[in-house]
Amino acid sequence: MRQSTMLRRLPWLATTAALALLFAPHDNARADEKSDLIYKIEGRLRDAASALAYLPGDAGESPIDRARDYVREAHGYADQLRQVAGDDSDARRVAENFRDIEDDWNDAAKQLRQLKGGQRRAEPVATGCTTRDEELKRRAGDFGRANDPDGLTELPRLASTAQDATRRELDELRAHDGRMDDYADDADDFRGDGPWRDLASATASVAQQTFAVWRKSWESAQATCNNLTLGVEHPTVKQVLSDLSNSAGGRKAVIEQLNRDARDLGSTLAGVSEDSGMGSVERAKALLQSIERGVETLGRTATTDRETKLILEKWPAGIRQLKEALDDLEDLKVHQHDMDPLPEKCQLKERELKDAIARNGEDADGIDELPKLAEQLAEPVRAGLAKADERMREEEGDRDRAKAISASEGPWSDIRAAEQRDADETFRTYEDGYKKTKDACADIVKGSNSNIMNEALVNLKRRAGETGDALDREVATWVEAARRTYLLDCQAMETLWQAYCGTDFEPGDDGADERVKQTAASLQSQMQGKMGPLLAQLDALTPRVQALVKKRETRSRGETLMAMITKEEARLDRLQNRGVWRGNNNINTQYAAQYGKDRHAAEWSSRSCQVPVSRDGYAVFPGGVHDRPDCIIARSGQCEIWEFKPDSPTGRREGPAQAADYARAVPAYYTNLLRRDEAPDALHGGAAFMAELKKYCFDKDDNAIVFTRSDVFYYPMCDKQYVCEQ
Repeated sequence: MRQSTMLRRLPWLATTAALALLFAPHDNARADEKSDLIYKIEGRLRDAASALAYLPGDAGESPIDRARDYVREAHGYADQLRQVAGDDSDARRVAENFRDIEDDWNDAAKQLRQLKGGQRRAEPVATGCTTRDEELKRRAGDFGRANDPDGLTELPRLASTAQDATRRELDELRAHDGRMDDYADDADDFRGDGPWRDLASATASVAQQTFAVWRKSWESAQATCNNLTLGVEHPTVKQVLSDLSNSAGGRKAVIEQLNRDARDLGSTLAGVSEDSGMGSVERAKALLQSIERGVETLGRTATTDRETKLILEKWPAGIRQLKEALDDLEDLKVHQHDMDPLPEKCQLKERELKDAIARNGEDADGIDELPKLAEQLAEPVRAGLAKADERMREEEGDRDRAKAISASEGPWSDIRAAEQRDADETFRTYEDGYKKTKDACADIVKGSNSNIMNEALVNLKRRAGETGDALDREVATWVEAARRTYLLDCQAMETLWQAYCGTDFEPGDDGADERVKQTAASLQSQMQGKMGPLLAQLDALTPRVQALVKKRETRSRGETLMAMITKEEARLDRLQNRGVWRGNNNINTQYAAQYGKDRHAAEWSSRSCQVPVSRDGYAVFPGGVHDRPDCIIARSGQCEIWEFKPDSPTGRREGPAQAADYARAVPAYYTNLLRRDEAPDALHGGAAFMAELKKYCFDKDDNAIVFTRSDVFYYPMCDKQYVCEQ
């Protein structure tokens, strides 16, 4: 019975438990999870700090790798914390800042790897120094025990070789120390608070400890290598050299070697200028070093030997002078052939410019573009020649300094002669190349003002001018033909005169008007028929003019020609497509205007008019509405002003007013000049006409020019038949 009661209670117990879980405080669970994740992050970062602490004494970089693994684990926990942080500012700060701080630590870890990798860089150098030092002392001992005079020359060479190698390696370690110091400083820059505090402290401490291990190793290497850096002053070498040089045989061997080296030095210097490389200079420097070591060896022992004393007294100055001279001779040799390839380069640039000119042909654009190319080609040449000029001055200085040797004792006479002769010859090679370059580049360096460019521009401008001249003629011919299509020519004028005046009808009668209209329409049709072919010619002519407009050199000329074509083209197009020609283009108006001009000219000639001064000229007299009289006469019995008008209603209406204006304006004009004792300009008759006026038209009482007549002559429209002059 107890069992069944319990079974009946189970569903209720389960429900109660579920409800208890459902309504449990959720925030407390989340708080526990955040605390746990923060605890794990802090723990892994402390583990990383502990692992990193082993780095200074470890044989490799494994402490960094272990620390990196712990940081990665902490990264995973930080990602989880970011998801549950919610409004918890501390949790959010730890989670959100983690990646940035981790990146900084990874950078610091890279610096630690560099530190660890270079920590024992000095050890092989120290080992090498120990080996070289033992070998040098062994060789010195061998020479000393055998009392071998060859040691006087061989030991300094061996000591110098060991010294050079050692100094080179120590210099490299010195540079390495600078880099190691930078690695340590960069690693020490890592900062991190909160859970990162221990790892930041460990990183800084480990960086300094690792650097300290390196610095101790470096200082030990310097101590180990110290004797080798002394060269011939190495204690063992110095002692053996001193022992060997105290013997007469030793000094004799050194002197013999010195004389051999001096002879070889003279021979080597004699071949410097002809050497294809720097080998002769290097051999000369090596021989001079050998001579210097030999003199130093002789100087270690006090002696009364005359030959030794002479060498010790005279040779050091020669060695010092030649050292300086060889540096300058080396500079001469380095630049000896600098100029050799430059003439050909300038010739190539000239060919490039000539090829561009050839490709350009007669294109007027080249007048603008080719000078730009010439300047581009010239610019590096100018820069190169400027450097060559500067180098020339430096070469002259090097030559003079290379020859500045005064030592001439014994073998130094030949050494001096060889050095000076070779300095001159080496300089002469550069000088010859310099002169050839200046000659070869003399034209191309002028750029747009070069002879090549000037000749090309002259040809291009001439061709452009010829092209423009030809187009000028063609356009002028076309314009003249175009104007002939709408301006009446002589034959058309005869035809219209016949229409007006060749019948019994008077102008204005219906029959006459109809005949004139028919004649004008016929002429217009003929003229329009010529316009189409002329317009068609523009298809070929206009693009050629446009080509001139596009080019700067011919733009102005092209624009003028295009304006002429455009004006006539528009007029032809308008006249060709309209049935009636208006204004000045009206054929009847043209006829009347042309007939009037011809009649005016005829009257001017028949009356021997003096002003205007020509049959088609005019003179302006301000002062009235009308200011251009057709005829002024000043001769015996004639002081007259005339206006020529057609005998038509319009002419009869306008004539009197014009004559009245002239009667006032013309006398006033000449009287004003008379009273100022001035002559009129050429258009108004000049001084000769003023003399005629004074003689025949002068009123003494009024001190004025007076005209007795100002009138209008009306010419009949059909009085004179219009006939073309043959």
